[in-house]
Amino acid sequence: MNKKRKSHILLELGVIAISFAALLLLLYFVVAVSFQNGTVSSDITMKMAGQIARRIFENPTQDQISTTALMIRYGAHLGLFFVVGFVTTFVSMVVFRRYYRILGVIGAGAVCYVLAYYTEYYKQFVEGRHFQQSDAALNWYGSLAGIFCMVGSYLLNRLLVKLS
Repeated sequence: MNKKRKSHILLELGVIAISFAALLLLLYFVVAVSFQNGTVSSDITMKMAGQIARRIFENPTQDQISTTALMIRYGAHLGLFFVVGFVTTFVSMVVFRRYYRILGVIGAGAVCYVLAYYTEYYKQFVEGRHFQQSDAALNWYGSLAGIFCMVGSYLLNRLLVKLS
């Protein structure tokens, strides 16, 4: 095996290893946040909501603070799982090549779907938390957005390479 080919293989293995490590770290973060105590979770959200509401409104009411907290919670679900979908799809597209890439994207979608519902389902076993179907759906929608952005980025890159 020539030296150039060997260094190319080592580079690919390095990218795959770093991608998997980043994905595992992200998944650990998702699970750790999901299994946070209900009191701690709501205290953090309400503290942030109060700070944001005071910047938006001069003298915010409790209803405005609660609405801000709800938007923060929804945004956190969508944003966190957007990153999960994006990174999972990236890793699957790095690992699976050529015609198997579509299987990698489908696999990434399956992993995101299971993770979206798993984290919500197991919240009912954590003190002060409960399962909400709407949160599971938000998780899934965020993952889908991340998957679509990664696939769109890949397809756009392929188009630009062909045009140049």
